Amino acid sequence: MSEDESTDEDVSVSMEITGRYEEVVSKLKSEESRPDALAPLASDLETLLETVQRMGGGTRSAIADELPGEMAAEYDAAAVVETMQVLERYDLVVLEGNTWKPGPRLGE
Repeated sequence: MSEDESTDEDVSVSMEITGRYEEVVSKLKSEESRPDALAPLASDLETLLETVQRMGGGTRSAIADELPGEMAAEYDAAAVVETMQVLERYDLVVLEGNTWKPGPRLGE
């Protein structure tokens, strides 16, 4: 095909997706965004961070008590500390005394 030729092969697609926000977003996420095996971990980490943000920080026991029951793994106070220590490496939480607080990266 030469540069002077034009084509009428343009395609336009329109779609409407309705439903609860969480359901719609989960449908739109790329299937390749993360391995299926990591999905429960990522979900638990998001829930843990959301809980710390909602509380404005808290002790390991207080955070463990506030976590919802539908998490993939069980989080007692010891498990909260272990997970928070990992999140601290990414500046997602900070430890002040015995209180875990949202880190500087969460404010970005």
